[in-house]
Amino acid sequence: LWHVIYVRARHEKSVHTELLTRKIESYLPLKKEMHQWSDRRRWIEVPLFSSYVFVKLLPEEFNRVYLTPGFVKFVSTNGKPCVIPDRQIEDIRLVVDYFATDIEVLEGSYAGAEAEVTSGPLIGLHGEIVELVNGKTFVIRVEGLDKLLNVKVAVGAVRLLGEARALKAARKSADEAGADAQTT
Repeated sequence: LWHVIYVRARHEKSVHTELLTRKIESYLPLKKEMHQWSDRRRWIEVPLFSSYVFVKLLPEEFNRVYLTPGFVKFVSTNGKPCVIPDRQIEDIRLVVDYFATDIEVLEGSYAGAEAEVTSGPLIGLHGEIVELVNGKTFVIRVEGLDKLLNVKVAVGAVRLLGEARALKAARKSADEAGADAQTT
């Protein structure tokens, strides 16, 4: 099971390296940012989620992580460590691999229609569609954290899933019924 650990500020890479050294599977999503110094500009890799590292272990293995330098705590909800589904970690990996320089991490949550990308390099990615002023944006909610990954995807490359599709169909038929009532 994947869990989220909170680490000291700017210790994400060292904690990730130490966990791997201890034979603990961990994942630190990184994005590329252009940084400017007085004498040069350079692309550097920075953690996608500041102060967070994902670890894959069983609850009885938590003790192996506690003594890692830079470790602060396991992220929890209602007193229980947050569990991140494998599918979500794979979705984050896919987004990071494709959008290494153009990922936006948002705070909070958005209510949106559940959807899946059906074509292009992000095929199979699950998330939500959020309507913004400039069109459609695809958002991946990271369970256990109040974080969202914001990715721009062509509208034609997204398919609504389950209840969202039924809700859209119900709204469309209600709109058509309302339009018919207005014309009579």
